[in-house]
Amino acid sequence: MRKYRKATAAFVWTKPVKFLRALFSKKTLNSVIEQLYDPSQSDELKAFSAAFGIFMGIIPVWGLQTIIAMFFAVLLKLNKSLVVIFSQVSFPPVFPVIIFLSYKTGKLWTGPANTSHIVQYVFGSVTLAIIAGVVTGLLTYAWLKMAKVFKQYRAASKLKRAMEIN
Repeated sequence: MRKYRKATAAFVWTKPVKFLRALFSKKTLNSVIEQLYDPSQSDELKAFSAAFGIFMGIIPVWGLQTIIAMFFAVLLKLNKSLVVIFSQVSFPPVFPVIIFLSYKTGKLWTGPANTSHIVQYVFGSVTLAIIAGVVTGLLTYAWLKMAKVFKQYRAASKLKRAMEIN
């Protein structure tokens, strides 16, 4: 009987704690930060990764969004950190809003005479996922480009000040 208690304790407490410690270790967090700011990846790839993450977060594959998103991120050689971060869009406070918007968007496809609410929801969620993905991709791309311009502007102004001092 004691064996089972130890095994249960290991399964319920020890293993999850070790997993969380490894997940939030400095090494793991530094790896994620390196992927987010990887200069070898283009702004287009980062924007597409964010858009794909939002798309995967909204489509109706409940509980499998992150797993499927990671699979396709590896397959398509996307920025894995951005895909996972942006796929977390359907967390509990936002989930009812996503369902409501998906349902209303589906009404555009199926019409008011539709009797199947599931079909309306699925059509709407895929449509909403595509629209949200495209908008997120465009906004992320614009933000990344503006950040580069501001960074260059700051560097140029620092150089100018340094030249004026000398």
